[in-house]
Amino acid sequence: MPELKKRPVQRRKLSDAVFDQLVALLREEGFRPGDQLPAERELMDSFGVGRPVVREAMQRLAGMGMITIQHGERARVGQVDLDSVFNQIDLPARHLLSSSARNVDHLREARVFIEAGLVRLAAERASDDDLARLASALGAMRGARGSDEFVAADMAFHVEIARISGNPIFVAGSRAILQWMADYGRDMLRAKGQQQTLDEHERILQCIVAHDPAAAEKAIRAHLDRTARLPARPAAERGAAARRPPSGKGSHPNEKERFA
Repeated sequence: MPELKKRPVQRRKLSDAVFDQLVALLREEGFRPGDQLPAERELMDSFGVGRPVVREAMQRLAGMGMITIQHGERARVGQVDLDSVFNQIDLPARHLLSSSARNVDHLREARVFIEAGLVRLAAERASDDDLARLASALGAMRGARGSDEFVAADMAFHVEIARISGNPIFVAGSRAILQWMADYGRDMLRAKGQQQTLDEHERILQCIVAHDPAAAEKAIRAHLDRTARLPARPAAERGAAARRPPSGKGSHPNEKERFA
């Protein structure tokens, strides 16, 4: 008879089991954002555990944005969307990037790869309405030239390209990458740099209008390659940025620090 290999059973914290039960409750009972959860006492009775266990599991859910907890009130189901999902990893991502220049290089490479694919999709799929919104985003950049709003408008242009894909994952992911890269942003506030950025964006827009995916990809790669060679922010500023709390949906604590 062969020797039986050891297969130790992993012990689980009660709060982990309750957490799983709460997630199943939210999925199976049709709870919608804003709905109240059962009272703590009901959950304690249902799961056969004490109040500390229920609270620990609920705090974990709250930390993920799945529920909101206010003192003196029953917990409510939170509004979870793709932006809030990325916000959950915002602070760890900033910390990871601040700890290694190599990680920043990896993120920059990922950004180029993703935006090159997105601009090709935009050139293939853009409708007249899409082109109008993209032209409006470029117009907002022109109007913001010389002001602290320029780079925020710049980011909006890139996000609009992602929006043309019709895939909300691309939109939220692109926005998150831009926010993280902003901590290592380039000084795009100089008038010369702004005009060059406008010229490059105009070329990207022309390629999308012409529905030329290859030319659009070439244009955006040239644009991102140039911005990658601009002077980086000092390390001390990058470290401070990495310690910022997660930003709100589509926002950043200091919009003028964004880049291209």
